Amino acid sequence: MNENVFNSVKELIKKSKLPHAILIDGGSSSERDEVALYIASSFLCNSVLPCGMCKNCIKINNGSHPDVIITDPGLMNEKTFKVNVVRDIRKDVYVLPNESKYKVYILKGADKMNASAQNALLKTLEEPPSYARFILLCESRSAMLETIMSRVTAFGLGSGSGSVESEYETKADNLANELAIALSEVTELRFMQLSSAFEKDKDLFPLVLSSIQLIFRDAVAISTGSDLILSSHADTARILASKLSLKALIGLVGNTEEFFECLNKNANKNLLITRFCSVLRNTAYAG
Repeated sequence: MNENVFNSVKELIKKSKLPHAILIDGGSSSERDEVALYIASSFLCNSVLPCGMCKNCIKINNGSHPDVIITDPGLMNEKTFKVNVVRDIRKDVYVLPNESKYKVYILKGADKMNASAQNALLKTLEEPPSYARFILLCESRSAMLETIMSRVTAFGLGSGSGSVESEYETKADNLANELAIALSEVTELRFMQLSSAFEKDKDLFPLVLSSIQLIFRDAVAISTGSDLILSSHADTARILASKLSLKALIGLVGNTEEFFECLNKNANKNLLITRFCSVLRNTAYAG
């Protein structure tokens, strides 16, 4: 398992803050499966961390636990994750767990969902039953709608495949990191220069927004004394935490959430990109 992801997941489990909806992308299929089963075990195991020896852990690892539902279009020789499969999940989610307090859905090939399937899943992710947990697995989060990405906590296992999609995500993540560093500088020139990348490639914007939001959240965590880091840019988060107030950092997280909401409502990307620089700079250095 990717050590950084493992440590982040473990800290969330210890603090009882593991979210109800998680997306895991990158790496190999077996690596994604390993992380997903570990997280599923953490929900159902009676120990603080998965013990691997109780009946729940054993059943999960054997693929026989009735409260861990794994959906894999590849096993059905399907090239897409069809909307009717999502509708079946939406119906099943309201059936109470059989043996445990949680019911975990592992959705392999989530990036093979078309827009209709993702929109069908969205409502359930937004307002799930209290016992329902979702783990979405995909090669690349770039295929996921912004609406889905704003409802999940994403963990990246790295670009093991060397695919074009992975390289594109790495480009977006690196840009997010550079923007966050530039935001820590009093002058705005560097931040504006970096933001001009969106004028050439508007599709970068939502991916960068997702990555920079994690950095802002990490900075908030550091400012409040937490060691729970979700992004791969802990050093940048520490820089922001040392240079910006906690109020400003919380405001920046709020800014990114507002941008996501605008994207969800199909707002004009050109206008959002134009506002991006001024809104974040004003929040960082207001008052």
